[in-house]
Amino acid sequence: MGRVIFITSFKGGVGKTTVTANLAGALIYLNKRVLVIDGDFGMRCMDIVLGFEDYAVFDLYDVISGKCDIDSAIIYSETNPLLSFLPAPMNDDFNSEDQIERIPTQFEFTKLISSLRDKYDFILIDSAANINELYISFAKTADDAIIVSLHQASSIRAAERTATALSEMGFENLRLVVNCFRANDAAKNRLPGVVDMINRTTVRLLGIIPYDDNLPPDQEIGRIAYDRNTKKRSKYELAVFNIASRICKNNVPLFNNIYASNKKIKMF
Repeated sequence: MGRVIFITSFKGGVGKTTVTANLAGALIYLNKRVLVIDGDFGMRCMDIVLGFEDYAVFDLYDVISGKCDIDSAIIYSETNPLLSFLPAPMNDDFNSEDQIERIPTQFEFTKLISSLRDKYDFILIDSAANINELYISFAKTADDAIIVSLHQASSIRAAERTATALSEMGFENLRLVVNCFRANDAAKNRLPGVVDMINRTTVRLLGIIPYDDNLPPDQEIGRIAYDRNTKKRSKYELAVFNIASRICKNNVPLFNNIYASNKKIKMF
């Protein structure tokens, strides 16, 4: 059965969507079948990041409300058969009071996810930053949660608070991914080092993604990690590959292959 991973943080702008999309790319590179679900009904940006902006006809809410079947709503990649995408609704405000009754229930989400588990190795749910009934319904369908934090103290604190809330929901397997890690600033004590970040949160560290100038232009054109044939990989691609490997139960060092050319940098 496929593993459902909820990727989240109560703090906006930490890169949840970016991490989700590129983690999907790395898992696909490891020959895993992956479905990405856009669970952020407010921002709804995953289609842009995956390069599926012009492909959506139906969406997740259409499936749950009975407007279409699941195969009509899922977008299947034309370039990689291992990647699929289920978009969030268009032009719907599920946070307004008059829309509360339209929010899909936890039972409806669970039923939908259960019908997909045997088709995929991993189902990745990209969450919103604000906790509400929709957020809780998504969260409670998942097996594991990845909390994303930027490389700064305020974001790490938000990650800790997110972990506390998820623990109260019953999550036992919580892992932390630190995004946009700046090794030089950590070495000069301008930003927290790895050990310091671990000490500031009770969440187990899953991986660290370094700041990489290659990421914004790749994201702008809908290119995710390992979405091109080349021997030279960007730092962010190598980092998400390490994370994907750990999710697949492979033991790899934290910065495996990332900083091999600059061993003078002290990150710990």
